[in-house]
Amino acid sequence: MDMPVDGVLGRVGDVRTLLELARVDEQSGPIADGIMWARLRTMRDHLHRIFSESGSNLLVVAAKERYAELTPAHQARVLLSSEFCDRQMAWSHAWRTVSEGKKRAASEQAGPLGDIFDIICREHAIAGLLAGSTGEYLRRSRQWQVYSPAGDVVAEKGEDGHWHMESLPTIGGCVAIEFDSPSARFHEPRSGILSQPCLPFLGHERSALLKKLEAALGLIDTCEPFYGQLIRTFVRRIIVRKSQSDGDAAGLHYGSEHAPRHPGSLRLLNFHRSQVSVEACMESVMHESTHNFLAAWELSQGFFAGNDDSVRVISPWSGNPIPASSLIHAVFVYYICHRLHWRRLQLELGLSAAVRRFIEGRLAVCAAGFLIRRPLSSLLPVGSALLQGVAALLDEMQADMREQYARREWA
Repeated sequence: MDMPVDGVLGRVGDVRTLLELARVDEQSGPIADGIMWARLRTMRDHLHRIFSESGSNLLVVAAKERYAELTPAHQARVLLSSEFCDRQMAWSHAWRTVSEGKKRAASEQAGPLGDIFDIICREHAIAGLLAGSTGEYLRRSRQWQVYSPAGDVVAEKGEDGHWHMESLPTIGGCVAIEFDSPSARFHEPRSGILSQPCLPFLGHERSALLKKLEAALGLIDTCEPFYGQLIRTFVRRIIVRKSQSDGDAAGLHYGSEHAPRHPGSLRLLNFHRSQVSVEACMESVMHESTHNFLAAWELSQGFFAGNDDSVRVISPWSGNPIPASSLIHAVFVYYICHRLHWRRLQLELGLSAAVRRFIEGRLAVCAAGFLIRRPLSSLLPVGSALLQGVAALLDEMQADMREQYARREWA
């Protein structure tokens, strides 16, 4: 990720740059980098605030010391990790409740603070091992494996007690695939993916899934090279979960998700199954990666809509009541996924009948919400706290789609 020029950095805060990324132009690459630089600075500010607001107890002092010993590159790995964002949000929530005079146990702040210290220590241990030394954290660890906060490497202790480093498998040269990490095996009741049973992947299932994911990213690179760059910029880890085996009598159950508290990562369920095509995989990766780049922008520039989930709107795609913020994300997601599938049809004339039917079906699904008779912005709650300019973007994307279908370019 290169430092963008000052002019591009100044434009990152303009919400219209998100539509420029979706449509793709010559400034898309620098703007994407600018969004990540803005997120990095925001996370750095959050960490400094945590340090300053948490007093000078031994835990905070130790965390500051360990963090200061990291190189800027390793500091950035901490700040941009999904784990740090999650724990920073938990600490900030606890701090707000205490500052508002609500009675909460001190552990609600101490817990996330301890987790942040552990995140810094793990990255410090990884950095030391990369430099050829086994630090105190690893020597004291009772675990056989210590994963980096970024999720891309793991320190493993051999039977002789010596530690060595292993890299996780990747796709696209930089996106780590997590089969066995604590994040991959974590049970999260609120998650549609991580609440599912966690079965071990067989060797051939791992190989087939890696091959499928690589092929899916390769298709994205071919259809729209910048979208491939977008994924590599904003997604650095894919957590995969197996809850079914091929031939499971219960029928195929697969899905994907992005958790706003975990920017930089996405989750896939049962994508190892042979019935899940490369095309389905391609759309799911693009779908969740779009959520990721939007979330990265929101973390540094402000959220699209107020955090009031009690007021919901009806999605023109699913028909379900969803928060206004989710509708805004959905418009971008379906706009980009439609553009990706449409370009595939235009670029590859020799598609099989089955693949063509799948793509045309997905185009219809993606387009459906845009072709309703009323403006998409009118679905948003009246008087809701929207970021300036967001509503107009929804209508502009809708106008693009209506114009394309009026011309029948997709056929």
